Amino acid sequence: MAAMSDTKKPLADRAFGADPKSRLIVAYQSHQDALRFLASTLGQQNGVALLQGPRGSGKSTILREQKDWLSRDAAVVAIDGANLTPRHLLTGMLAQFDVKATSTHDEHLLQLLNQFLSQQTRAGSVPVLMIDDIDRATPSALSLLNWMAALDVVGRYALRIVLTGKGDLVSMMNSGSMRSIARRHPLVYSMNPMSSQEATIYLRTRHIAAGGRRSDEVFSIDVCQKLHELSGGWPGPLNQSAMNAMSRLEELHSAKPKPRLVISRDGQVVKEVELSERQHLIGRTDLADIVIDDTYVSKMHAMIQVYDNAIVLLDLNSTNGTTVNSRVVQKAVLRSDDIISLGRYRLKIENAPAMDSAMDERIKATDTMTMQNLGDIRRARARRTIKALNRK
Repeated sequence: MAAMSDTKKPLADRAFGADPKSRLIVAYQSHQDALRFLASTLGQQNGVALLQGPRGSGKSTILREQKDWLSRDAAVVAIDGANLTPRHLLTGMLAQFDVKATSTHDEHLLQLLNQFLSQQTRAGSVPVLMIDDIDRATPSALSLLNWMAALDVVGRYALRIVLTGKGDLVSMMNSGSMRSIARRHPLVYSMNPMSSQEATIYLRTRHIAAGGRRSDEVFSIDVCQKLHELSGGWPGPLNQSAMNAMSRLEELHSAKPKPRLVISRDGQVVKEVELSERQHLIGRTDLADIVIDDTYVSKMHAMIQVYDNAIVLLDLNSTNGTTVNSRVVQKAVLRSDDIISLGRYRLKIENAPAMDSAMDERIKATDTMTMQNLGDIRRARARRTIKALNRK
């Protein structure tokens, strides 16, 4: 079965799912500090860097980013340390170094690797070995790593090494089987979690990059603070918490009937309109979202703004005014069964969400925001119309 394309994946998966091919990186302070640490350490003669932090702290993402950067000037390999054996380590390194082996014997593979490392080091470009989750490798793989760490060419180490793990890597390197690495005096950096502010930027940026809208509403300050608290600020758990929150939100939205308008003329229903967009312009012009063909109605008569917790009707300084439930209004919060009267037309609202107290201040500011945006809406509708006419 073919893999589901990115555009068909749920938004939560696109924004926060585990996708090894994803190149979206939202940097935060510890992420940037870790990259600077790796660049500085690998530039030194000893060239052994230890990156430690709990699972989900972003170590693998940092390795991928550092590998992309280092690959411009040196041969770099990245190996998964989980259950790593000597054979997997050797064959993985040779394959990524693009070294062809004519035999599968360990002695031959070791000889090929030694030759390649020596050639590269003599040329002034010391290769880099990155092993993620080194604390999950087999003891025999650690012994081979220790052997490789001792290789030198005319007094210069023939391999730069980056190791990540969730435990105390310094103590691990000081064990008897890792003497060669310990003699190179490796430097260590411990990952730190995001702050609450960094988590907010991270969540909204990934949501927007995946095609999400209203990111500041989906991930409000309160929601971001709660997700930060649940995850401890670590990117892996934060991604999972965000996916869970979005899935629950999508379930609620899918279970809740969409608000809509039932439009009638002289008592006969002529159309039903689902209020699925953030703004719906009502007017006599063809540029309106909801066209009401009645001389009573202005070209741009009124606007309906749809929020998760309220639907707001705004009169756009129309000639004859807007009436809701037989009362002329400039602005009104619409509730289910409310009826907007426009000449011979009646627009009945159905499935309107109940307004909560948090919307009150926002609604007070909607007049100004609407009038500021109205010119942009007119221009956008005009451009779409011109494009449509040109295609005919």
